[in-house]
This record gives sequence, structure tokens and C-alpha cells, in this order.
Amino acid sequence: MGRLLALAAIVAALCAGVARADFTLAAYSDAVLGSLHVTTGVLLQGKTVDLRGVWTDAKVSCRVKRRLTIDAIVDFTPPGGSGGGHTARHGSFRDFNCAEGGPNVGFTLTARQLHLACPNGSWKPGDYSFSAAATEPTTKLHSHANLGWKQTQGC
Repeated sequence: MGRLLALAAIVAALCAGVARADFTLAAYSDAVLGSLHVTTGVLLQGKTVDLRGVWTDAKVSCRVKRRLTIDAIVDFTPPGGSGGGHTARHGSFRDFNCAEGGPNVGFTLTARQLHLACPNGSWKPGDYSFSAAATEPTTKLHSHANLGWKQTQGC
């Protein structure tokens, strides 16, 4: 009976880890200037975060490219408040008009890359702030999305 309870506890712990790694949270922002849209997105999942942007313009051909600058920031505060971290990325990307599927240029970061991962690769406990900003340099049209999240489950 003791082995059966121990096995049940192990299975429950493994299932909890799988459930924690299987979620999606998102935040989006759209800025508009005439027919030009600059959209920014933050897409958080169990082990990754996408910090991306896109531009679209219904009055321009789908073959046209524009440059977008993407600024991405991840801030982390562990339980107790000391020893947090800050990561910033900056990039310039040429992107086609008529993008499908939402923001498509920018950064995909993993909890492991950021040194914020539990042994299974999921986000470790603490308070997180994810921020993505996209700017179209010619018009200076700027969109900014933020997502705050508190990871309360332990590793």
C-alpha cells in the first residue's frame, strides 16, 4: 500500500509539472497612423516567451518590406525580492507587409536561455514582467505590449 501511495504521489507531481508547462498568456497592442498599423505581441508559454512585432498597411502591396525595430525586456523578481534579473534585446528586422498569424519578427526566448528555468525547463517561481515594443523608423509609429505574470508553483 505504501508503494502504491508513493507511486501515486510521483504521478501526481509529474502531472502537475506537465500542467504547469502547458499554458498560454498573451498581450497585444496596435498603433495606427492612417492605413499603417504597427502591432506588438507578448506570447508567454510554459517554457518560452515570444516578444514580437509586425506592420501592416492595406494600401501597400504585400511584396513591400519595411524595417521594424523591436525592443524586448524581461524582468524577474524572485520570491523574497532579492537577486532578480533584467534582460534586454534590441533588433532591427525587415518584414513584408500582409503578415499572417500576428506579430512575426522579434525574439523567442526560453526560460533556460534567461537562466530562469526549473530543471524541467519551465519558468521558476517569481514575478515576471515581459515587454515588447515595435517601432517603424520612417514614421516613428510605435506600439508597446506588456504582460505581468506571477509564477507561484515551485519547481
